[in-house]
Amino acid sequence: MRPYDWIVFDSTGTLMTPDPEPAVAYQAAGRRLGLDVPLEAVRRNLKSAMGKHFLGACADLPTDAAYERQRWKQIVRDALLGLPEHRLEDVFDQLWEYFAVPDHWQVFADVAPTLQRLRRQGYRLAVASNFDARLRRILEGMQLTDQVDEILISSDLGWSKPNPRFYGAATERLAAADRSRVLMIGDTHHGDVVVARESGWHARHLVRDQADALSTLTADL
Repeated sequence: MRPYDWIVFDSTGTLMTPDPEPAVAYQAAGRRLGLDVPLEAVRRNLKSAMGKHFLGACADLPTDAAYERQRWKQIVRDALLGLPEHRLEDVFDQLWEYFAVPDHWQVFADVAPTLQRLRRQGYRLAVASNFDARLRRILEGMQLTDQVDEILISSDLGWSKPNPRFYGAATERLAAADRSRVLMIGDTHHGDVVVARESGWHARHLVRDQADALSTLTADL
């Protein structure tokens, strides 16, 4: 008997990664307006902004498509310090669309073989991510849509990780009668592992330190 009915994967950092890194795109958007922020400063600002707008008090706030756009607009403002306020909307729109293009993402080499093997084993597979409707376009462009049975997106579920309500809503969408038979795999220890376990799921932490990290982590399944 299989140990799980569902195996659920985070998206960014687990199945795929922006290529090039997001800070490069942010810096380029600023430079088009004459704002020359050093790349390292953009990296630092972006990391800080992500934590500010996804964690802490923000983790307790419900979300939807409109909220996600507003959240990312604030992240753009904080990452590109010095950006004129009257240009924020234009830069945000550019970056929002930029990260919707599949060509600006790279799927990790071990993802497709791992998903195909797990499907042959009889597992049902899902993606559960802090994202919005753009994720479906990205996954389709990387030919991953047909490899999974469900795509669970925070803007649809109404909550984002690390809020436990994310996992409650995801459990309902999966129609998982037994939470202990759902396995979450992700690269963010707290949101993908700790909170998933607190919500009754099993979870494994993926560390992308080698090319076959995902296939190695799931080799026993």
